[in-house]
Amino acid sequence: PFLAPTIRSEGGSFCARRFRPMPLFGVWPAAGGACAGRSGLCSNAGAFILLGLIATVRITRVDASACADTYEAAFSAHGGKVAPKDVGKLYNGWCKKNMRVSSAKSMDELCAPLVKKVQDKMVWVPPDTDVTPEIACESVEKLKERFPEHVAVAEESLKSAVAEESKKSQRLESAKKLKATLDGELREAVGAFGKDLVKRLGERFRGLGAEMLGESAEEAPFQDMVKVMEDAASINARGLETKLLQKMEEAIGTWASKSAKLAAKKAKAAEL
Repeated sequence: PFLAPTIRSEGGSFCARRFRPMPLFGVWPAAGGACAGRSGLCSNAGAFILLGLIATVRITRVDASACADTYEAAFSAHGGKVAPKDVGKLYNGWCKKNMRVSSAKSMDELCAPLVKKVQDKMVWVPPDTDVTPEIACESVEKLKERFPEHVAVAEESLKSAVAEESKKSQRLESAKKLKATLDGELREAVGAFGKDLVKRLGERFRGLGAEMLGESAEEAPFQDMVKVMEDAASINARGLETKLLQKMEEAIGTWASKSAKLAAKKAKAAEL
């Protein structure tokens, strides 16, 4: 069991200031003297404060070591030092190879939020810095202390990133609304087309059948054949709708991408 320090009486009128091992959640009774009371425990809050400090230091060291080991493995192919812009990509590679989680999500989905945190932290590191595992493991506050001259640059970069993310969200919302509107119009148009196709084919086939076959066109065999073609036309019209909706999603995505690039180009030109 985990052993914690406590103070135990050795007899006499005061507690001998020594450490004796004891289970973390157990107590040792005092041997007697002034410290022996109802509980028999010679309490010493300082000992438990010391224990907490020791435990905190040990946990911190273990966490720091695990973090450093992670980045050492991720950076190994690059001599242990990489540029800030590459840290997220290398961590992502390490994450997808080493994460062991039972989940229906893909490794990309599981690692994405972790990679995002790493990338956000690297904003506080100057771009010409050789990032070591030690630097990669530091908190944002530590990085600010290490690179104070870069803080203003990083803050401005974050402001720009937030503004760009806001524009991206607006474009995405616009694309969703546009797609919903056009999807509705497409379904209505294809639905009307399908009904008209079935009606026109049925009328034309029956008319031509009457001209060419006479009374036999009214019999079941010919009417069944026409019905088969009407059903096929209806099914294919629905298939056409599905394919066009899929193409619509692709087309909207292409439009959104090109629109964003054009907007960025115009914004850059306006700055000149």
